[in-house]
Formats: sequence, structure tokens, C-alpha cells
Amino acid sequence: MTWYRVLKESQMNDGDLFKAKVNGKEILIIKDEGKFYATSLYCTHEQYDLSDGFMDDHKLICPPNHFATFDPPKDGSVVSPPEGSGDIEPP
Repeated sequence: MTWYRVLKESQMNDGDLFKAKVNGKEILIIKDEGKFYATSLYCTHEQYDLSDGFMDDHKLICPPNHFATFDPPKDGSVVSPPEGSGDIEPP
């Protein structure tokens, strides 16, 4: 496994989302309760930029007008897809 330094820990507060580029790939860094998580930058439903979303009760909410919900601290699983969208996968 290769580790990449993308920012200083002190640059993020709990609930912050940070867009980074590592080896040419865009990723999303999430800080929740002092822990860091990394995932794809884009939602698997409509490819929205998840850095425009927000954290709520330890869940990642996709940007406005979409609102798919993911659980980064657990395993990145989908908590709820956008209404009427059918199934979606973790980012």
C-alpha cells in the first residue's frame, strides 16, 4: 500500500470535505470525529462532485437537488439513494 500526504491534519475540522488529486486521480478526503476517510470524488449516481456536498450525523450527503446519502465511517455504503433513482453503489 502506498501512502500520499495531501494536506496537514490541522487544515480540516470535523465534518470538512477536501478535494485532492493523487497520482492524477481526484479523490475526496472526509474528516469525521477526528478520523479521515478517502473515497471517489464523484457520486456513482449522477457523477456529482461530492466535495460540494456536506456531512450530517456522520453521513456524506451528495450535493443539493440530489441528496444520496453514504456512510463513510462504516464502509462507504449507500444509506439512501436519491428518490426515484433506483439502486446506486458506494463512491
